[in-house]
Amino acid sequence: MGVTGRLARSCSRHPWRTLAIWGAVVVLSLGAVATLLHGLTTDATVTNNPESSQASALVGEHFPFDPNKIVTDVVVVRNEQYTADEPQFQQFAALLVGAMQATHKIRAAHLWVKDRNPSLVSADRHAVRIPLFVDGDDDAKAIVRVVEDMNRTGGFFAAITGEHTGNNDFNSLSQHDLKSGELQFGLPAALIILVLVFGSLVAGLVPLLMAILSIGVALGFVALLSQAFSLSIFIVNMLTGMGLALGVDYSLFVVSRYREERARGRSKDDAIAMTGATASRAVLFSGTAFVVALFGMLIVPTTIMRSLAAGAIIVGVVSVFAALTLLPALLGLLGDRVNALRIPLVGGGGAESRFSRRGRDDRRRDPRLRPAHRRERRLDAA
Repeated sequence: MGVTGRLARSCSRHPWRTLAIWGAVVVLSLGAVATLLHGLTTDATVTNNPESSQASALVGEHFPFDPNKIVTDVVVVRNEQYTADEPQFQQFAALLVGAMQATHKIRAAHLWVKDRNPSLVSADRHAVRIPLFVDGDDDAKAIVRVVEDMNRTGGFFAAITGEHTGNNDFNSLSQHDLKSGELQFGLPAALIILVLVFGSLVAGLVPLLMAILSIGVALGFVALLSQAFSLSIFIVNMLTGMGLALGVDYSLFVVSRYREERARGRSKDDAIAMTGATASRAVLFSGTAFVVALFGMLIVPTTIMRSLAAGAIIVGVVSVFAALTLLPALLGLLGDRVNALRIPLVGGGGAESRFSRRGRDDRRRDPRLRPAHRRERRLDAA
């Protein structure tokens, strides 16, 4: 019996100790997420100082930076009653600019009254544009919030657009897709599929529980890593998607093998040990290959690519450790209760559901797969 088999047997024999260790790790990780995970950025930067960055530095050195000549975003203010020449319009614009400046997120703002620039006023004199210089995408959030709060105040309509505002909208949409995609749609869909495969609600919930715990612990490590390195906000999307996929995949493999070993007549401890020596070993090699492959993304010298790689690598390592230690402990506690809450018309009396058994029988009847089935039977006999 290999290392993974001995590790699985040890964790299953001391389940509460294993669960206590993982519980402490989860609590610390959630604490780190709540207190430290605030430094993720939406800006994409190059990390290896290429020639383009060196040229930009030379341009800035020989041509001094003037924030008053740079425009990244534009606020448009309109009122159907007042014109730009009336004090009510000018007072509202001054209040709006003052509120944006109070956020300390803009470097410059241009009012048509102060700049005496008629091009900032529309032809009918009922609308003006206020050019802004915003440092980055993260800074645009506060500016957008101010404009939205003052929109439709006193009959004035205010809107903002531009480079950083558009990027902020893109990032907000990405976060919304994360919640509605992976969490609101992905988790229920995965649960339905797992229940159909296992024919048991408890067995279907175990892989989802492992995936959620792996994601939570990995986010804790990301929170610590963000204190030392600049990480992209998209690391959360990558980590959540890969954590859900790997956590479910590895747990599905291990739980299925455990149920098969129990159906063959092995005792609970022997079934867990055999599962650790076979399925868990496959999980270890699969996870190792996954992590090593993703190290190649770290070669790309951009914060986004390196953040995506870091998120996938961290959640991959956590998922492997959870499958090798936490899952055997959980199986040691549950035993045959992992088959509890059978689903009518789906759950059978054996180690697999009617849905899974029908798919297996169809594959075995395929003549193209008979050599593979013969090799599988020889491996099982060995």
